[in-house]
Amino acid sequence: MNRGSRRRRSTVIAPLATVAVAVMTSVTMPAPVAAQASPNAHQPLLAFVSNEVSHDVTVVDLDARRVIATIPVGGRARGVQAAPGGRTIFVAVSDDSPTVETSADAIVAIDVAKRAIVARIEGGTDPEQLAVSVDGKKLFAANEDAGTATIIDLASGRTLSSAVVGIEPEGVAASPDGKWVYVTAETSNSVSMIDARTRRVIGNVLVDVRPRAVAFSPDARRAWVTAEIGGSLTVIDTRAHRVIATIPLENNAGKPVGVVVSRDGKHVFVANGATGRVSVVDAAKLAVVDSVRVGSRPWGIALAPNGALLVTADGMSDQISIVDTRTMTVVGRVPVGRRPWGVAIVGGGAAGAGRESSRAR
Repeated sequence: MNRGSRRRRSTVIAPLATVAVAVMTSVTMPAPVAAQASPNAHQPLLAFVSNEVSHDVTVVDLDARRVIATIPVGGRARGVQAAPGGRTIFVAVSDDSPTVETSADAIVAIDVAKRAIVARIEGGTDPEQLAVSVDGKKLFAANEDAGTATIIDLASGRTLSSAVVGIEPEGVAASPDGKWVYVTAETSNSVSMIDARTRRVIGNVLVDVRPRAVAFSPDARRAWVTAEIGGSLTVIDTRAHRVIATIPLENNAGKPVGVVVSRDGKHVFVANGATGRVSVVDAAKLAVVDSVRVGSRPWGIALAPNGALLVTADGMSDQISIVDTRTMTVVGRVPVGRRPWGVAIVGGGAAGAGRESSRAR
C-alpha cells in the first residue's frame, strides 16, 4: 500500500538489551519443539494473528477455538512469520504516518512460550512482509517505502545489507533449499530474485498486476505469486527464473493476497480478498479445483504444521476463519483484533500427528 514519501530518521532501533538478543538467539534456532517433549505430549496448536489497526498480535488456541493472549506491538502489525522450530514469532511493525518514519518501524520478536516481546530489531523503513531463512540464521524484510529488502543476522540483530528491489516491495519468501529469496513489488509488477548466499539481486521477472505474496513449493522448484489487481496466481520456474503459467482466480475478480503451499506440494491455497473465498489450486494441473467461503476480505493465510487446518485472517470481519482441509469446510471462527492482516501457526504435537489430509500434506 502506498502511503506516500517519508522522512528517514537517523536513530537506530537496537534490540531491547543484550540479554534480549541472547534470548532471541536461543529461541530462533532450536531443535524442533516436538523433540523437546515426551513423544506422547500434545503441543498446543496456536495461531498468531497480526492486527493492523489495533496494533497488536492476537494469540488463538486453535484446539479450544479461543483467544488466550493479546500482545501490543506499538504500531501497524502486518507480516508475521514463525522461525524454524516454532519457538519465536517475528512481526513486521510500522507506523501510521504517510510522511514520517518513526521508531515504531521494527521487526518484533515474540517468544511463543512466554507470549511476550523479547526483542525489537531494526528492519529498515516501513517493513511490510518478512521471511526467515530455513536455517533460522537470517531474516529478510521488504521495505515498502524504500524499495529495498533488508537482510538481518538474527544472532546479533544487526543489518547485514540492503538490496534494491522493485517499487513498493511487499511479499517475501525464502526457498526451502536455502538458495533464494523472492520479493514481490506491487507497483513495478515484478519479483526480484535474491541470491541468499551473496545477498545480491540476480534478476527480476515481470508478473501479473500488483503482486502481493509469494510462496515456494517444498522442493523449491516453483514459486507461486498472487496478483491482486490481475486476479490471478503466477507460477515461476525457480531454476530458470521465468513465468510458466498464470492461473485466473474467481474469474479474475478475487483480488488474491495470501498464498500457502501444502507440504507435499500438490495443492496451493489462495486467500481472495474481494470474494471472501479461499481457492484450492491443483499444482500439477495448474487449475482451481475447489474453493470455500470464509470471512470478509481474507488477507493472510496459513496452514497448520500437520496440514489438517487452514486459517485465514479476515480483514474486514475482525476474525480468523478455521478450515478443515480434508473437507474444505469452515469449522470455526474466532474474533481477534481490528483489521487482522497476517497469521502464523505453530505447535500441534503428537495428538494431531495422524490427522493430515491427503490434500494438505
